[in-house]
Amino acid sequence: MKVVSNSSPLIFLSAIGMLDLLKAEFGEILVPEAVYEEVTSNELKGSNEVKHADWIKVQTVKNIEAHSFLPMLDRGEESAIVLAIEQDADLVLLDDLAGRRAAMMQELNVMGTLGFLKAMHGKGRMKNFKDVLDSLQKYGFWMAADLYNRMLED
Repeated sequence: MKVVSNSSPLIFLSAIGMLDLLKAEFGEILVPEAVYEEVTSNELKGSNEVKHADWIKVQTVKNIEAHSFLPMLDRGEESAIVLAIEQDADLVLLDDLAGRRAAMMQELNVMGTLGFLKAMHGKGRMKNFKDVLDSLQKYGFWMAADLYNRMLED
């Protein structure tokens, strides 16, 4: 399965110590240079983990002009979507709502950090889902109270 990721899933999964779940589930993750730079160029959570993850492969986006159809997104989101199109990816990992909508308009399959963690919980790869959600929030992952409750109910 070919998977492209934006920065936020890498950052938040690293922050809560679950970045390796991506490797276990997908084997390899593709990231555009802009995402890699965003995650590793400073002291963001996940910077060192991503730098040393040989299963995260940095790719050059070839069609830079394609970014013009995504003017409302940041550089990393644009690059992740364009790379997913170029690589004919099976899945793109994005959290930002505008990015998710733009990716779906390009007929890409999209999953966010929460959806990924929920799927991993469903496969028995974590014990206490509530603790995981609480950890995400501790590291700055925002979710509305009704979404938090829905995630726990499902």
